[in-house]
Amino acid sequence: MTAGPRRPTVPWRELLPTALIPNVLHGSGQGAAVPVTLLTALSLTGSSAVAAVVAALLTVGQLLLALPAGWLVSRFGERPAMLASTAVTGLGGLVAHLASSLWVLAVGALLIGSGVAVFTMARHTWVTVAVPAEVRGRSLSALAGATRLGLFTGPLLASALIRLTGEVRGGFLVVVAASVLLAVIVARASFPGAEPEKRDDGPRRSVLGVVRERRDVLLTLGLTLSVVNTMRSARRVLVPLVGTAVGLDGATITLVVGIAAGLDFSLFHVGGVVTDRWGRLAVAVPALVGFGLSHLALAAAPRLPAGLWWFLAATTVMAAANGWSGGVVATVGSDLADPRAPAVFLGSWRLTTELGPSTAPFAVAALVGALSLSAACVALALLAGTAAAVLPPYVRRHLPNERR
Repeated sequence: MTAGPRRPTVPWRELLPTALIPNVLHGSGQGAAVPVTLLTALSLTGSSAVAAVVAALLTVGQLLLALPAGWLVSRFGERPAMLASTAVTGLGGLVAHLASSLWVLAVGALLIGSGVAVFTMARHTWVTVAVPAEVRGRSLSALAGATRLGLFTGPLLASALIRLTGEVRGGFLVVVAASVLLAVIVARASFPGAEPEKRDDGPRRSVLGVVRERRDVLLTLGLTLSVVNTMRSARRVLVPLVGTAVGLDGATITLVVGIAAGLDFSLFHVGGVVTDRWGRLAVAVPALVGFGLSHLALAAAPRLPAGLWWFLAATTVMAAANGWSGGVVATVGSDLADPRAPAVFLGSWRLTTELGPSTAPFAVAALVGALSLSAACVALALLAGTAAAVLPPYVRRHLPNERR
């Protein structure tokens, strides 16, 4: 009796030094950079509005390099792109640490964001090439979990360094240290088949040419899935605001957010397994429904007698939806990319799926200012519900049956 074909497995031994450990270090730098940039800008200007704008430059740098990052990775390969982007991120952290003016801090923030964009693209491309499609969901979900671990530890490390150095800018040393360690690990790791000249890439294609050719999938499936990322971004603003509205103090809100982060982290592998076994829709649609219901609960919480419990329930469901869907957007991007030369398409995919989350905090602020906090929550609930409704036909239109 002959054995059946062996099922593909996640190549953990290859991913550990090339993606998982680098993602933890990279996430630590990101996790430290966001609050430290905000606090440093605040100390330099005394203006919360200006500080928020400077902190937003971290995201602006990522968006500006989204398309060029695809070209760079396609042209030079994953390892060189990771090393170069790590150097840029480390330089940005050093510039921000030494900044004595707002403009120098802004340059540092842009450099950090630019490095993040190229590194993320190189890592996504490498996993797309190195991992069998049958276990892609688990692999990319594991990467999302590694990033979340880094985002959790980064602020803690930054806090320790701020205390040691006696100044807020000391937190940027986390970015510098993480970049140095990351460069050492990437330089020593093996990336079999990662070099462009070792692949059958076919004719080289321009970034803008791919955007024009694939504009249908980007404007339909890409923008719809970007709602998942938009919900993640908006919750960082709405959860603290609603927590304050139901009467919680800052320390308690921070505790709730921390517990929610633990639940978020615990579900990434489950979401990856479901993505591989039952398809992308089995993860994305329940996540969008969960985001929609939790935002409705947030909208109601300040107006109900048991508002605190509604708030806690909403935060729990939101964290579960976020953890469950951790790798699905990246997985669909890999499904759609040309396996011979994925980086060029993945650059446009990342740009499309990051537009919503990049503008979400500004949109939330505008809605809260013009209408109310509850209205902002309801608007996001409607957006999530609409995306859940239109996503299945778009997935059936653009993905093969075995990936849906």
